[in-house]
Amino acid sequence: MMNKGLKYFAGVVIAGLVIYNSVYFRPLDEKLAEGDEVAFDARSFVDGIWSTDLLAVYDSATDVTTLLNELREDPASTFTDKGQALGIGNIGYFKVQGEGTVLSVNENNVLLQVGGEIIEIETEFIFGNAVRDASGLIKVNDYDETADFNSISESINDKIRKDVVPDFRAGVKQGNKVRFKGALELNKAHLNLSQPEVIPVSIQIIQ
Repeated sequence: MMNKGLKYFAGVVIAGLVIYNSVYFRPLDEKLAEGDEVAFDARSFVDGIWSTDLLAVYDSATDVTTLLNELREDPASTFTDKGQALGIGNIGYFKVQGEGTVLSVNENNVLLQVGGEIIEIETEFIFGNAVRDASGLIKVNDYDETADFNSISESINDKIRKDVVPDFRAGVKQGNKVRFKGALELNKAHLNLSQPEVIPVSIQIIQ
């Protein structure tokens, strides 16, 4: 009887050890080293950098009228000195800021008189990579998957549509004074500086 009880007890212990050794948690770095995939959460990434990093770099944005004058005088140097680009090509991205008076509130945008320039603030068609790339913070080589890199732009644009634009659109009227920071996308080979389109990262009615 005793032998049978000992055998039963030994069997339970052995079974427990087998289960323990087959089901356990591993550190994330071990899982990554073994090739297990961890999904990239672009929305959480953008939320994490928005106030601390992304908006901070736009605090040093060039005044939009100054940038446009420099582009007219010496586009090649201005693209090199003030612009950001993903690689060799004609597309450049620029951080800009300014203050202006609302000329008109339209279905898809708001037009501002900023000095001698008319600036179009996009409020509907917020797409592309301008805000991400103008910031200079996020590099394609930092990401193994192109889809992850692209998803950052999508999340930035979505945040602008949901968190930046609605309050502004709800209150803005013709004649208001407005302060903005945002991004411009320009083509050096086909440079059109008439009514440049700004994707805003921040925009406030100040009067």
